[in-house]
Amino acid sequence: MRVLKLLALWLITLGIALTGGWGVMYRISYVLLILIVLAWLWAWIGARTLTVERKSRTQRAQVGSFFEEWVAVDNTSYLPKPWVDVRCESDLAGHSLAHGVFLGPQARRTWHFRSQCTMRGKFTIGDITCTTGDPFGLFERTVRFPSATTVVVYPRTVDFIGQSKLPGQLPGGTRQGGAVPFVTAAAAGVREYQPSDPYHRIHWPSTARMGRVMVKEFELDPFADVWVVLDMERRVHLGSGPESTEEYGATVAASLARLFLLENRSVGVLSQGQLVPPDRGARQVDRVLEVLALARANRSEPLAETLAAESVRFSQMTTVCIVTPSVDRAWTLACRELTHRGVRQVVALIDPTSFGGSRSPDEVVAALTAGGVPTYVVRQGEPLEGLLSQ
Repeated sequence: MRVLKLLALWLITLGIALTGGWGVMYRISYVLLILIVLAWLWAWIGARTLTVERKSRTQRAQVGSFFEEWVAVDNTSYLPKPWVDVRCESDLAGHSLAHGVFLGPQARRTWHFRSQCTMRGKFTIGDITCTTGDPFGLFERTVRFPSATTVVVYPRTVDFIGQSKLPGQLPGGTRQGGAVPFVTAAAAGVREYQPSDPYHRIHWPSTARMGRVMVKEFELDPFADVWVVLDMERRVHLGSGPESTEEYGATVAASLARLFLLENRSVGVLSQGQLVPPDRGARQVDRVLEVLALARANRSEPLAETLAAESVRFSQMTTVCIVTPSVDRAWTLACRELTHRGVRQVVALIDPTSFGGSRSPDEVVAALTAGGVPTYVVRQGEPLEGLLSQ
């Protein structure tokens, strides 16, 4: 608007100068024209000599932790920038930047900001836009610096106070008899060397003691696989944001998976539309947490159908940990079938009434207890750390 007014004023003065022959009006029209051209050039050069540098410490975070980013804006020219508006919008809650600064010749301004992660998921760290212009405010130019940075926020995990009780209730596995021809984590004993045995299986202390070549024998892993089953059926979940059954379920599932993985058990995760095969180690912790970070309660398949369809994965050497807010008796019948097959189970039942629901979980708890399935009730507002001490 200012430019239009200034152009109109220039045209008026030029018209007066041409029609009236006034020398002073010629001079005024020249000054106005030079002012407009210089202001436009200032804004154009200012936008082309802006650069942005940004760094983040990590692209992985966890609910409750902080995501930190460092941003620097540079003026690479000798022309000062009287005003620069720097903005960054992101779908990571609270992670935004809005500053107006003065940048002198060859100057730099930096910001270090951190945002607390309150929701799990995958978020995009938005583009940075810088707007600058001439000292008179006649022209402005906007430069966008795109960003492809994403951050995955893992669900929160808790350290259970009563965690030592759970493995006792889940004896899991005993040693599976019979030697296997491959190397496992469980050594069963030693025997005499045979021509087909690889050299790296030779047990040198026994060889020296017995005077003949002895090799190690291995058997299958004595620990049972643990499956964490998280119910993500849309219609059974209540609430929104951090105080929802979905977030509580993800936290409990992540905490159980992490608990067993720290005990060097082989853990897999199963949900409607999500599957992480059983494995152990620190890398499996990251895999499990990433899948649970992206899991959403947007599925239509009931938990009973999921358990029935995936039951072939569960053997007598398997422990199944079910996390659900469902009070539908149908899935307890699926649990009963697993019990008849010798599959051990534990249920973390999220009480929907504490989240505003109308159906009580008492019938489901009674059915599970009658079937010998240990059941832990999760309620909104109660600390999850004491869940296994119930």
